[in-house]
Amino acid sequence: MTRAVRGLDHVVVMVDGIDPAEAAYRRLGFQVQPRGFHRKLGTANHLMIFDRDYFEILGIVEDTPFNAERREWLKGGGGLANVALATDGAQLAFEAFTAAGLHPDAPLFFDRAVEVAGKTEHAQFRTVRIPKTNMPVVGFFVCEHLTPQFVYRPEWARHPNGARGILGVTVIAAEPARWAGELEKYFGAGSARPDGDGLIVDTGTQPVRYVTPGRYADLYPGIAPVRSGDHPALLSLRVDSLAACADLLAANGVATVRPEAGRLLVPPAESANLALEFREL
Repeated sequence: MTRAVRGLDHVVVMVDGIDPAEAAYRRLGFQVQPRGFHRKLGTANHLMIFDRDYFEILGIVEDTPFNAERREWLKGGGGLANVALATDGAQLAFEAFTAAGLHPDAPLFFDRAVEVAGKTEHAQFRTVRIPKTNMPVVGFFVCEHLTPQFVYRPEWARHPNGARGILGVTVIAAEPARWAGELEKYFGAGSARPDGDGLIVDTGTQPVRYVTPGRYADLYPGIAPVRSGDHPALLSLRVDSLAACADLLAANGVATVRPEAGRLLVPPAESANLALEFREL
């Protein structure tokens, strides 16, 4: 059965300075993919690829109409900006989102050069963007991979820190419940369920968790948000061995917080304004 949304595909982290951000993620123990350029979008990125998902750091290299909102986001400190949703087809998602009243933009094609086995290829995508008027704090968009073989490669998913995939995204929201109806336009009826004074959103794969500022402080002690107000705040990642990950970060001089057994937190200052949580699963 084809579906407009099939869960999380990747997460976009906006950085103010792509060079220092690249260095920071190498220090964190990621295998950072070579820089890619989105010619139409005026942006450059580095990817951290896992088996079935990934996250990217994204910087502006040329001001264009396509990156105006991203430039505004950087003025507030950057950090976790968007969650890209997997789909069986950009046109299918466009039609489903239109019917749901999300007012999506028409599918946009773009590509970027990538070196595979010593040969230059072009990774190709079609995305469907939702305007800010229907943005439930997180900027969701749909990403259709036309050439997944040039993105999801097993040799790129081997990270010195043992990272294996995304576990979820945490969003700070003063009133989590107010976003439930909008979120269900994306993920279907009943997808946003109460969790104390917050929400857990079933995307089809990894959850997106909405928490109040107070609850965020309880869950992630010592990890102050980089922005004020409602915003996506933290990315949780699965590692093979938390002990081995902690040892690598310590050896590289990365400051961490260990609130309890089974979790390791990295403050935003160490990771280009993105708070990270490492856990075993």
